[in-house]
Amino acid sequence: MRGALCGMVLLLASIPALADCGYVGTSVKPPLSEDLYPAEIRRIDGEDLGARKASRHRLPAGKHRLSMQELIGTTPRGYTALRKLGNREVALVYKVIEVDVEPGQHYHIAARLHRDRLDRERPHAYWEPVVWRVDPAACD
Repeated sequence: MRGALCGMVLLLASIPALADCGYVGTSVKPPLSEDLYPAEIRRIDGEDLGARKASRHRLPAGKHRLSMQELIGTTPRGYTALRKLGNREVALVYKVIEVDVEPGQHYHIAARLHRDRLDRERPHAYWEPVVWRVDPAACD
């Protein structure tokens, strides 16, 4: 029995612990009053999410590169702000943010609107992806 128990302990030790993960997501509404707007995660570590769009993604602990798309114009306030800044329809561009995921944490990501950075020379400088909130979250 003792040998079987040792074998089981070794087997369990080789399985990554569920606690060694965290989450990234865009599910919580960011505070518009701080010029934070919805965004969408389109790729994680170069892998296109395609139809697997979800508001929360479980990731192993460590650094991850997220390709984000801003959704500023999808809110009435954001749409108005972009039009007042003179923004015309521009091609969608993904921007990358690197997040160092710690175990048991949920990183909320949004698009920060930079009202002072909209010009024709730099048509996509008006926003950047940011982590605006971190909450504890047990991995399931």
